[in-house]
Amino acid sequence: TCTMGDEVIPMFHKVAAKKVGDVVCPDNQSECPDDNTCCQLASGEWGCCPLPKAVCCSDHEHCCPNGYKCDVTDNTCTMGDEVIPMFHKVAAKKVGDVVCPDNQSECPDDNTCCQLASGEWGCCPLPKAVCCSDHEHCCPNGYKCDVTD
Repeated sequence: TCTMGDEVIPMFHKVAAKKVGDVVCPDNQSECPDDNTCCQLASGEWGCCPLPKAVCCSDHEHCCPNGYKCDVTDNTCTMGDEVIPMFHKVAAKKVGDVVCPDNQSECPDDNTCCQLASGEWGCCPLPKAVCCSDHEHCCPNGYKCDVTD
């Protein structure tokens, strides 16, 4: 049961979280398509470089392939004698779902990520919920879990 003072309500069951297909940026609120790299823009927002494991350039507008160095003076990427044009970043999209702490699982908006007994993440169908110690149930915000019932 979930208790708050004298009020007692039934616990909620968690459901499995879905795996994130996109790259979640460090703010946990923006994401880029798979095989892209999150790079911060001049605005402080996150952008997407259309390359995996890319190098984010200091101008906050461009990026280079992994292993290359940014030459922001000439707008090129260099690796030894090889010189190629820089890539432009595009704005990242905002995550509509709640990203779990593993950055690989997500729950629908207004849900709470709670760890399951397996170590995977589950979704409690409540915002800012209390995750119960049995790793199966959750209670509304402000309530306490009583897993003995």
